[in-house]
Amino acid sequence: MLMEATMLDSQWYVGVLLAGTVLHLVVLYGVYRRQQTADNAAAADTTTSVSVENGVVECPDCGTANDADYRYCGGCATHLPRAGALTQQDTRQRGSLFG
Repeated sequence: MLMEATMLDSQWYVGVLLAGTVLHLVVLYGVYRRQQTADNAAAADTTTSVSVENGVVECPDCGTANDADYRYCGGCATHLPRAGALTQQDTRQRGSLFG
């Protein structure tokens, strides 16, 4: 009976350790993505014009052609800008961890 209790306790510890490791990796990936987005935004011009030709908008991140009424890119799920200018605030929102 005592052997079963210690075995369950050790499995519980392994599960917590594994869950903590996965959570840590997700956070590190988010930090990496934000850093890459910040580097790309700093290297890019602060304003980029968005052209809508024949009802098609090109994704500023991956270059995929999307319909003008799409809100997100079909290739990379990045938020697509509306016709007009892409502001610096829009570039900061691109590439966020979950959006």
